[in-house]
Parts: sequence; C-alpha cells; structure tokens
Amino acid sequence: MEIFFQSKPGLVERSAVALGFFDGVHPGHQVVLKKAVEEARRLGCKAGVVTFRDHPRGLIRGKSPLLLTVIEQRLDLFESMGLDVALVLTFSEELCRLSPHEYVDDVLVGAMGAKSISVGHNHHFGRDREGNADLLRQFGQERDFVVHAAPMVYVENLEVSSSRIRQLIEAKDMELANTLLSRPFTVRGEVVQGARRGRMLGFPTANLLPAFNQLLPPVGVYAGTARIDGPSGPRFQPAVINIGFRPTFNGSEGEEKTATIEAHLLDFKGDLYGQTVEIGFLKFLRDEQKFDGLEALTNQIAQDCQVARCYLDQCLADASSS
Repeated sequence: MEIFFQSKPGLVERSAVALGFFDGVHPGHQVVLKKAVEEARRLGCKAGVVTFRDHPRGLIRGKSPLLLTVIEQRLDLFESMGLDVALVLTFSEELCRLSPHEYVDDVLVGAMGAKSISVGHNHHFGRDREGNADLLRQFGQERDFVVHAAPMVYVENLEVSSSRIRQLIEAKDMELANTLLSRPFTVRGEVVQGARRGRMLGFPTANLLPAFNQLLPPVGVYAGTARIDGPSGPRFQPAVINIGFRPTFNGSEGEEKTATIEAHLLDFKGDLYGQTVEIGFLKFLRDEQKFDGLEALTNQIAQDCQVARCYLDQCLADASSS
C-alpha cells in the first residue's frame, strides 16, 4: 500500500476513497472501507483512504480520547482489507480552516482524484464541520464523483461505535468489546528490558512500551495472545498479561510507581528485546493485588497461567468447530 503524509496535487490519478478517522476499524468502519474497495474494482481505479494521524478532537476540543488503534495499526488493517493507497493528514489549524468546498477540491479531487467517496452516516468535514454527506453529493454532481453514505451498524443489537468500545474496555468487558470490534483489542509496542523479576520467579515476561496515545485496559490480569512477526510470517503465542504497578514489589527504594505491561508467553523460549510485539486482550481474569511474599505471588501466577490456558484452549476449540 502506498502511504502519503502530505496532500499534494495529483498524488493519485483516479481513486475511490473512504473518508474517516476509523479508530478501531470496527464493523461500521469496515462497511465504509469495503465500499471504497468495491467501487475501485468497479471503476478500475485505486482504492484509497483519507484519514488522520491523530484524533481531530485534540485540536478542536483541546483533548483527544486515547486511541483504540494507533496509525500504524490502522494502516496495517487498511492494507489487509485491500486498500491501495492512504493519505494520512495531520489535523492542523490550516486544515481546519479549509471550507468544505476547498477540502473537496484540494484534497479529495485535487490530490486523490476521487471518483467515488464513501463515508459513515454521521461524517462531517471542513471548517466548523460544515460538510456532510448531502453536501458531498451536491459537490459530486459538479465534480463528477458519486457518494456512498453507510448506515449505522449493529452487532448483537448494539450500536457499534469507537466510544462504546472504549467504554467496554474501560469496564474490563474484553469479550463484548472484541465482539463489537470483530477481532481482539490489541496494544502494540516495543519490548524493553524490565527488572527481570518474572524471570527470577520462573515466569519471564515481555515488557511492552506502547505508544503514548494508545488506550490501555485497566489495571489487572488478562488472558490473551502475543503476535510475534518472523521471517515465515506472524505467529500467535498464548499469554497471561499483567497491567499494573507490581504492588508486591513497589515501595522499595528507587521503585517507580508507573503502570507497566508485562506479558508472560506460555510455552515460549526466546529473546524479544527490541522487537515490536502486539498483545491481544481476550478476557479479564482478576484485579491486581499485593501478596505477602514471593511464594504466594508465584502460586497465583501459576494459577493465572492455568486459568488462561484453559480459556484459550476453549477459544481455539470453539473457533475450529464454528
């Protein structure tokens, strides 16, 4: 997939584009993106997406929500859906000042050569969010492009939205959050060196350094997976994940009281330092707690591993039978 980070005239000769921030790339977003791919095949042009690196609310309201998917994750998901080209814009004051007319002429038509434009049911664009699907259709009649506005999508009778999925994750309801996402919620980051206490206890962990603007589940212990990319492709390793402050150890001299993400990969041997790993959260197991000593902590970790293994084995069995 071609990726551009600046809008310039003639980036793409002709395209069918999807517009949106697409945080989470959930089923509602997927309808919009799939329509762009479908239209591109019909028109014999490139399938494109115009999106933003950071959440527009950061500039508009001064504060943006933490993201379900950082831009690197979204780009990977776009490519997996068959998109050919992405224009990733920075939501700047200059861009905010563009009228809907200027945004269409300069970005969608001028840069992307849009012949088909797909948007969500509530998409707005241009200065003061003046533009919407109806205005796009008016512009399309003058500039020779068609417009497709997707309806709201429901999963299990629930309206699918990024804000609802965030709420579910913050409530530790990973299973319903993943159902609305249509895949596991993941956090991506570099594996960095920790205090090596897990190795000392017999449960070595990969310590993840996520992006500063990525949403993290609440403090606690989770069953999940770790995606490890290698020469032969990605592989998924079952894992027990702890997000928290290590209360059994915290309080000692020099200990930083900052939350960490530590994943113990079941049945894994190897060195992941410096690699980028994506951790998938499948089920909340328990709250973090302080133990009286290392033996009690070790016993609990062993129990967590057993519970996680049973849950993940059942997930695999259910997936293979469906």
